[in-house]
Amino acid sequence: MTETLSRIWVFFYGTFMHPSVLAEHGVTTTEVVPARLSGFQLYVRLRVNLVRTDRSYVYGTLVPITHEDIAKLYSNIEECFGLKYFPEPVLAEALDGTLRPALCYITPHMSERPADRDYINQLAECVRAMGLPEWYALYVESFGPEEAEKSGHRRVKPN
Repeated sequence: MTETLSRIWVFFYGTFMHPSVLAEHGVTTTEVVPARLSGFQLYVRLRVNLVRTDRSYVYGTLVPITHEDIAKLYSNIEECFGLKYFPEPVLAEALDGTLRPALCYITPHMSERPADRDYINQLAECVRAMGLPEWYALYVESFGPEEAEKSGHRRVKPN
């Protein structure tokens, strides 16, 4: 008897938003929906994270995956970077305007160490590849280590 694994929607706002990055981690999906999430702002240091705000939103994708896939992805992040992300239920908006309940993973603690340029470039490439706004890709690029040094870690907030 073959068991069908149930899938749940996850809102990804980091490099996991792109199916090829998921595939590199052994996760396959049949659907990727460009979306945005209100009430949060992107924060990039060693890796991506979200902070609550009532004046902003974050772009990413909605992806249906299994609980086993989620465990695989986030245990890898914990092993490689020492970051523990926790699920939070959210209501994300697909770019076609439909709303979808999903889980979004956020870490409560992250060091102030800036991300390296390769990670920032990969994240900006994912934003562009998923057809998200160009201004958002430029915002992502503003988190590069050289920009952090120039600005004293201050960022221009997205529109």
